[in-house]
Amino acid sequence: MIPYLFFIFLFLTISLTSEREKNATLDECAHLPAGYTYVASGDFRLNTEHPPLIKVLSAIPLLFLKPKIDFEDQTWKEGKQWDFGIKFLYEWNDADRLLFWGRVPVILLSLIFGFCVCACARDFYGEKAGYVALALYFFNPDLLAHGQLVTTDLAAAGFLFVAVYTFYRALRRMTTWNILLACVAAGLALTSKFSGLFLFPMLVFVGGAFAYSPTPVAVSLAGKSAPQELLSRRGKFAAAAALIAATALVGVFMIWGAYKFRYTASEERATSAKINFEDSRTIEWEKARKKLGRITYLVQAAHDWQLVPEAYLYGFYHVLDQSRSRPNFLLGRYSDSGWRYYFLATFLVKTPIPLILLIVLGGVLIPRYGAGMAAEAMLLLPAGLYWAVALTSHINIGHRHLLPIYPFLIVFASKVARTFDSPRPRLLAVACALLIGWNVLETASIYPHFLAYFNQIAGGPSGGYRWLVDSNLDWGQDLKGLAKYRREHPDEPFYLSYFGNTRPQYYGIKAQFLPGFSLEEQKSDVGFDQVPSGAIVAVSVTNLQCVITKDDDVPGVEQFMSRLRSLQPIAEIGYSIKVYRLP
Repeated sequence: MIPYLFFIFLFLTISLTSEREKNATLDECAHLPAGYTYVASGDFRLNTEHPPLIKVLSAIPLLFLKPKIDFEDQTWKEGKQWDFGIKFLYEWNDADRLLFWGRVPVILLSLIFGFCVCACARDFYGEKAGYVALALYFFNPDLLAHGQLVTTDLAAAGFLFVAVYTFYRALRRMTTWNILLACVAAGLALTSKFSGLFLFPMLVFVGGAFAYSPTPVAVSLAGKSAPQELLSRRGKFAAAAALIAATALVGVFMIWGAYKFRYTASEERATSAKINFEDSRTIEWEKARKKLGRITYLVQAAHDWQLVPEAYLYGFYHVLDQSRSRPNFLLGRYSDSGWRYYFLATFLVKTPIPLILLIVLGGVLIPRYGAGMAAEAMLLLPAGLYWAVALTSHINIGHRHLLPIYPFLIVFASKVARTFDSPRPRLLAVACALLIGWNVLETASIYPHFLAYFNQIAGGPSGGYRWLVDSNLDWGQDLKGLAKYRREHPDEPFYLSYFGNTRPQYYGIKAQFLPGFSLEEQKSDVGFDQVPSGAIVAVSVTNLQCVITKDDDVPGVEQFMSRLRSLQPIAEIGYSIKVYRLP
């Protein structure tokens, strides 16, 4: 019990102290305000591109803070989520106070997921493996980074893992309680993020592997005195199919529950055709079919038959539409359609090298320390399927979209703990212990800038911007650090090109603003040709690489940023903002 309490204390201390160091990331400026409108008004017109669960959980503490909100504001009436979010956080309320308490539920959820990973590892490989899995989960930079943000990525990763694991447990022993857990976990995955829909092909793969394995299905439902074992392949297939059907039915029910069992996104919209949502757009089905093809017929059929709520349907369509083309950056190259190897590259540079080696060792040690065909398939097939889908995706904007593979791979790697069972220390056990220790130290060394982690292949966090930007490194999170730097250099001529939608002025940053990317449309004060010699220029690395802003948008930006990249920065702010003195 004491080791678990130590893990809890350490994780909460790291998460709660590091989250205070960061201002709102780009997506949080929409998610948290939208979540509060859900619980305060029951209206789902904002941020429909993500299901509501995590936003609602994050907004619950805000009910006790009673923040100011203006439902008469035009940004609310028109459904302009970004403009409304900026006003809610930075005009009407104390943004840092709301963000701190809004992030606490996500931190607690991440803590729960860590112990779910631990429970699975203990189940498969023993008690020591549970401790190893807990250490690898709690000391993973990406899980730590996204486990303290009001976004959907951590929840999608955690609930997908929990849903697959509870499905596997329900197949292994089909009791009423295990079936209920599997169904509820599936519903939570579906209401966290649209990638939760990948759960069903995962369950098909896991159920098929279970049917082909020698492991029986032990059926022990209410009223049965003794479990009945299903040994035939056909019987196990039928049990898996029935369980998948049950999770689907409960999942649809929970989707309706997440939207208050109302079809329309807004109560106003139910009585007025003039009220739209999501920036006042609606789905034009004829245009949609031309762009997205056959899948649009399925979305339209669900719309016509009102099979799921309107906001859920619109969000799903929005995600499909946006997934076709987005500005992407990898190793100095730009693309609107992405690269097949993008997520392979992100995995290799954003994952600690010791964890990669432990995962490889987990594969090598299957013959000696594996938990059986069904268990190993439960870990590898969902991770492999999700990764395969990610490799075909055109949304190459963040390693965070690969987050769901990590809980599975961490449990898979935890089997190395079985090397510690030898009464005499062996070289392999010592090597595994050193790798686990290296992983812990590697993650601790990046505190509190976990989002900016890059391993030695990329040259560490300072060299990460040459590989990847955007949410891989720079999500607009380091204005607090920049404000501290500015206070230490108050008299220097100071210019800022910022990537994000937080207001630099909110943190007292006095600067001449250069053109950049800002969802609040921060008006620039000067052009790039007006920056004098000797001035200090702070630039977000996403802008430094000209991912969003090109010469076509802002003349001279590419030449100016190329000039900065040839200079040695005089300071780095959280690795996401580089500071230069112009010669």
